[in-house]
Amino acid sequence: QVAEAVAQPLMGTRRVTLVAAGPGDIGVARLPGEVLDVVTRLPAAIEALTGVSVTQVGTSRTPGSP
Repeated sequence: QVAEAVAQPLMGTRRVTLVAAGPGDIGVARLPGEVLDVVTRLPAAIEALTGVSVTQVGTSRTPGSP
């Protein structure tokens, strides 16, 4: 769900210009890695901004709750 939300703004995009330096993929091949990088950093950023650990929120449900 997080990856979908991060990638959602790109759904209607007709043109993407990527500027990058260093080793690794270039062009459109780099885009999935960039999205994955954002998704990987997101939990720490949310916790730093809100004090809420998103990795703990999903595990703190009481038995029988949806």
